[in-house]
Amino acid sequence: MTEKQIHLPIVFHFHQPVGQKDFIYEDVYLKSYKPLIDSIFKYEEIKFTLHFSGNLLEWFLKNKPDFIDKLKAMAKRGQIEIIGGGFYEPIFAIIPHRDKLAQIKLLSDLIKKEFGLEVKGAWLSERVWEPNYPSFLDQVGLKYVIVDDNHFRSTGITENDTLYSYITEDEGKTLRVFPINEALRYLTPWKPTYMSIEYLKNVADEEGDRIALFISDAEKMGAWATTHQICYVDGQGHEEGDEGKPFIPAFFDQIINHNWIKSITLSEYMEKYPAKSLIYLPTASYDKMELWSLPTELRRRFKRAREEIKNDENRQNLYGFLRGGFWRYFLVKYPEANNMHKKMLYVRNKLIHVENNLYKLESQESRNKAKKLIKDAWTEIYKSQCNDCYWHGLFGGVYLQFLRFSVYTHLINSEIIIDSLNKKFLSLENKYISVIPLDFNKDSRMDIIIESDLLNMYLNPSDGGTIFEIDYKPKSYNLLNTLTRWPEAYHDDEEIAINDKDKIMVDRFKRNMLRIRFYHNNDTFKAIEADQYREYGSFVDGEFSVIKNEKNGKSAVIELEQKGSVIVPDSNETHPCSILKKIYVEENKIKIIIKSQFEKIPEKEDLVQKIITNLNLGIDLPFFFNGDPDKFQWESNQLLLLNEPKNDLLKPFQYTGCHFKAHDLSYNLNLEYSLQSETKADTELIEILKFPIVAYAFTDEGYKTIYQGLNVIAQFKLRKELEIEIEIKIY
Repeated sequence: MTEKQIHLPIVFHFHQPVGQKDFIYEDVYLKSYKPLIDSIFKYEEIKFTLHFSGNLLEWFLKNKPDFIDKLKAMAKRGQIEIIGGGFYEPIFAIIPHRDKLAQIKLLSDLIKKEFGLEVKGAWLSERVWEPNYPSFLDQVGLKYVIVDDNHFRSTGITENDTLYSYITEDEGKTLRVFPINEALRYLTPWKPTYMSIEYLKNVADEEGDRIALFISDAEKMGAWATTHQICYVDGQGHEEGDEGKPFIPAFFDQIINHNWIKSITLSEYMEKYPAKSLIYLPTASYDKMELWSLPTELRRRFKRAREEIKNDENRQNLYGFLRGGFWRYFLVKYPEANNMHKKMLYVRNKLIHVENNLYKLESQESRNKAKKLIKDAWTEIYKSQCNDCYWHGLFGGVYLQFLRFSVYTHLINSEIIIDSLNKKFLSLENKYISVIPLDFNKDSRMDIIIESDLLNMYLNPSDGGTIFEIDYKPKSYNLLNTLTRWPEAYHDDEEIAINDKDKIMVDRFKRNMLRIRFYHNNDTFKAIEADQYREYGSFVDGEFSVIKNEKNGKSAVIELEQKGSVIVPDSNETHPCSILKKIYVEENKIKIIIKSQFEKIPEKEDLVQKIITNLNLGIDLPFFFNGDPDKFQWESNQLLLLNEPKNDLLKPFQYTGCHFKAHDLSYNLNLEYSLQSETKADTELIEILKFPIVAYAFTDEGYKTIYQGLNVIAQFKLRKELEIEIEIKIY
């Protein structure tokens, strides 16, 4: 009788996002990367397939030569295969075709150069799959991918059918697909190793061509929670069966001690066995990612439906047919992620325009210099495509402000290079300004971008006539890298302590600049901070018309107007009101004039009087600092606020004033505001309401509040006609 056997490819995925903090690299290296590779090196009999993000591999090459030497030795003796993918871990589905190929080639070339290995497989970031992948992966010579078994179940195949590889195609180009084994993923390293061995024994068969693909984030083997203790110290919790032996050596010993477990790399398996059959997989990711991508209210309902079916014996067989959402919906769910994505597309189009004009350069020397700069600009764009901050799930994702800052920094860096190319080679003036109307957000509504050698400003007339991005180019710094406090399905979780419920604040409107609010003068600071006041105006998110859009020499002016209305307090009536916003941009200064005017209707003068007596007008002036919070400062009317326990800059604060400066000493960046109403008396009555934008989000450390910037509301007493002037300087 033929002995049963099972093939066990072991895959470890090593990744850190672009923009990760330096101390995290070192911490994870010591807890996970080093002990894991040291352990793998000792078990020469076991084959491994490894994946490294390109930026992390570069960090190893620069900082950990011994680590690299071990990888080279294992590559030379045929113990490891290294698979490729996008150099900076993009989601292939949301980057252009040219960038897909370029990022894959960058990583494959680096692996070939450093380890002498031909790359045959592709890592898919977050296992996001779309059916057109085979055709572009074929263009860069890749033969297989690893996807979640969730992808396969959605086609209706059985659990046993996921123990084989399959082949799929697009445009006639074929690709082998390997399903990840869910059971092993959840057993390791949390459970004693004998449980994994029992599972493998149960799925082994006499045919000998079955495969149970074990895959894990390398960080899960030492950097998560107590896993360093479990994997390398004493196997905490694994006393049964492993007798306190650390998980990693215990697991590897089990593999060696059972000769029916066949250690193999994915390439070796593919060469040895044909695919079980042709298959076509739908758009998919892993099941939790599909849950996270759903709109918040639908996610709540979907979660309840799944729990009901899972706990109903009569309907449990339907559980596998429940599918969550579509990964790309994160760009709708989080508009800030969409802004980053669309800026990436916008900047790369500017770079392509420069590329297409290189033929105008007369000398080969000029063309060579330009090509070097263009290559650097593309690298900045590729770095901005790192996937981590375009979504949110178990980890912070888009909520991690330093990752968003990294995306913007790289995109602005690319724009600076593009400016340099235009000035050096294509006759752009050293000091320039441009006004570009376009549908930036791809929502069918026109936006306006003002660009100069010092500043970029992005305006959205259809969302309250607000500004949603201000880039200060000398520091590659987006001052509006704020995040709206979005509602999340987990805000209802029972695990959130009662005293933490007060920390959950949710915004109704995106945290943009120049959002105009009408609220009752009885509304408390807390109600305004929590966005729980009643809004009386139509202007807060209503559409503004563009009535002027032009540049004049080195300055630009935009005029936006809405003829809207304000609700009369204690009444269902509304009264016509118009608001005009004039925005001037010149060098490092932004000047804004806002005029509000109530329509004169003689028989309704009492309604206007009731409005101006009972309501205030507030203007949102949010901003984001990325530096060390201990080095933030605020100056106003002889008042100096530092981020210290006794006088915390990030705490809510209200005072009367018409001028303030904010400093990010980490970047030597200064932001200065001057506010003025038409009379001295009105100017002296301007109230400044300052509070942190703090989102309550789920992270790898559990539920926590995460700083997303500061919001300043300039509050004015209403008049029948009110004119406000705001001047902003950035330096």
